[in-house]
Amino acid sequence: MVLLSLLYVSVAAELSLLGQTKAVDVIYGLKVVGGTAYTAAGASGLVAVDVKKPDETKELWRVETGGGARGVDVAGDVVYVADRGSGLQIIQKGSVVGQYSEPCIGVQVSGGVAYLRSNLGDVFAIDVADPTTPELLGKYNESFAESLFVVDTTVYTTASNGSNGATRDLNIIDFSNPSSPVLLGSLSTNLTYHIGNIFVDDDTAYLATGVGFLIFDVADPSSPSFRLEYKHVLTMDIYVANHTAYLACNGVGSSKRGFSIVDVSSDPPLLLGERVATQNRLVQVEGGVAYVASNGIEVLDVRTTSNPTLLGEFKPPGGFTRGVAVSGDFAYIVGDKTVLRVVDISNPLAPTVVGSYGGTTWARAVQVVGSTVYVASCRYFFVFDVSTPHQPRVLGTYETNGKYQYCALSMDVIGTVAYVGTHSDGFEVLDVSSPSNIKRVGKYDLSRCNGVLVSGTTAYVVSSRGLTLIDVGTPSAPMLISNVRTGTSQGVTGSGTTIYVAGRTGLTIVDVSTPSAPSIVGNFATPQATGVKVVGEIALISGSEGLQLVDVSNPSAPTLIDGYSKSAFNGIAVMGNLAYMAEVGMSVIEVWNGTLAPPTAEPTVAPMTPAPPTPAPATPAPPTPAPATPAPPTPAPSTPAPRTPAPATPAPSTPAPPTPSPRTPAPRTTAPATEAPRTASPATPAPGTSVPATTSPTLSPAGGNGGDKKTLAIVLIVLGVALVLVISMAAGVWWWKNKYGGGGGANEVAMGETSKTLPSERQV
Repeated sequence: MVLLSLLYVSVAAELSLLGQTKAVDVIYGLKVVGGTAYTAAGASGLVAVDVKKPDETKELWRVETGGGARGVDVAGDVVYVADRGSGLQIIQKGSVVGQYSEPCIGVQVSGGVAYLRSNLGDVFAIDVADPTTPELLGKYNESFAESLFVVDTTVYTTASNGSNGATRDLNIIDFSNPSSPVLLGSLSTNLTYHIGNIFVDDDTAYLATGVGFLIFDVADPSSPSFRLEYKHVLTMDIYVANHTAYLACNGVGSSKRGFSIVDVSSDPPLLLGERVATQNRLVQVEGGVAYVASNGIEVLDVRTTSNPTLLGEFKPPGGFTRGVAVSGDFAYIVGDKTVLRVVDISNPLAPTVVGSYGGTTWARAVQVVGSTVYVASCRYFFVFDVSTPHQPRVLGTYETNGKYQYCALSMDVIGTVAYVGTHSDGFEVLDVSSPSNIKRVGKYDLSRCNGVLVSGTTAYVVSSRGLTLIDVGTPSAPMLISNVRTGTSQGVTGSGTTIYVAGRTGLTIVDVSTPSAPSIVGNFATPQATGVKVVGEIALISGSEGLQLVDVSNPSAPTLIDGYSKSAFNGIAVMGNLAYMAEVGMSVIEVWNGTLAPPTAEPTVAPMTPAPPTPAPATPAPPTPAPATPAPPTPAPSTPAPRTPAPATPAPSTPAPPTPSPRTPAPRTTAPATEAPRTASPATPAPGTSVPATTSPTLSPAGGNGGDKKTLAIVLIVLGVALVLVISMAAGVWWWKNKYGGGGGANEVAMGETSKTLPSERQV
């Protein structure tokens, strides 16, 4: 056991975040004050943006609020954030100074009172005269308030009415006595479709709707009355100043009306001008400048209402990252708002986006092979050339119908064949030998294919049905081998004859040594696991609990080692001592530390077909009285190539191999990112022909080459040295105890043996 502790890496005492890309989630709340735009940006928290110079916008700072920021307001130098599950977060000078725990999705501050729209739709009045100690003043039980606007102590809301939850009422509530709020008046809107935000100007209320906006007379709060409806496109937000309405619209379909200006002094209202955009969520106007937000912020000159003009914009990489792959000094991330982003990770403390390929499609999976990157998205399967990382270039695409139900969700590319899992169009086999002319050569009907791993002639596909094994030996006719119910699953990886599945209920470990009868051998419970990597005998799991490191040396009893739970993650890649986590952007987390190298610099992939016989490297003969000389070269057996070199020391006459010994200390940050070559399972198909089958039906064994006697001899030598160390240490302890009466020793956890070749591992 001492030998195991000596040779295996130690897990970091505390997993630490080293760096992040500066991505921004969808902006749900906006408040512009004094040249700074404060945005409630969902999972990104509160993000403050400098908009003083519209053509030079930049992020100033952010606070990770933790619950999912949905609303924001500012009073003086204090920022109030409605942070969904985490409640009201009160922030001053970039730090949280106070909290109120009621979950909320909207906030507006008036006269030292913060009015909250709770997750359940009730309205709370919170005393924030002292921001560090907010206190509840009163509450009004609404029937799911959908919007909120405050004028002094009068609160205007829209809410589902009690008699028919499908329609909405306009409610006016008096909070002058906050401990006993009173309903002043109510009016049914008869709306059964989308309700946006409400805005009150003087004696008039404006309500954004799914087809424009409504205007109400609220001069008499006890008897509000409907004035008129203005038909337009789906309107999310409305801001009114000087009898002019500024609309943030979702420009769906052919209209593309993302921003509109309407004269509301005329009857009927008159459209003055508009700007083409696909989607906007929020709008605020100050001094002839409109700030329009959704996935970023546009700054518009609206002094000429007939021609709103773009002055500048804040467009950081946005949306959730769904997949990540790493190679060399670059990570490749895909997600909701940009098809592909290239991130320079040469300095893990400051990962930087250096290139991207835009688009409106949602991307879900990414794989890098050399200078080629493959991306599975909701409209296309992409092939990119990234030989120039700053300018990724599309080599070809394969259209997946363009509808959500046909989204490509996952993939595994082997040589010139891509195995692609879709949402509802099945498991597809694509010929990618000519990226400009990608063709489908085979298909197997299976829905919601969230993860794909291919080895030999077997595809391991995880979906809503669990783990499905598919024979792809004849690519034109994939056939079912077996299925095991692992629950709804998201990610899959493999080592030897063991498959690891990440899913809704956690990690499931499956023995596939008999492909026709796979069996579950172990489980590790954790909610909403999204991805898994296995390095040595440690599984790294991404999910709603963050990053968890689990000892899987005993598959029937996996054990938690450590975790990082400050963020939820959608996927994971591992290189060297770092884990690259997909979330809103990408986070870099140190997972190994100490002076020893991590179990492997880069998880390698077992070749899909036997490696051709090659001469074995010259190694010293076993020790004999005669001088040591290199053994003559002998051909290696025709078996899959070992995943890591044997830790042999070359003879003096033999040049040292380029790969460092497992005992060599590794740098903390940048181990080589090269992936072991993968021989294509099927050969390159000619146009119009099917892809031939391969010969290796299962994953490569978890150990080394098995028949290498030199490796066995070296292992025995290492074990002998270790035995001497054990005896020496025991003697030292005995001497110490007899001399000083002391005791004790190192208390290290053995993770496994590096004297055997590390397992092959793939992340999908």
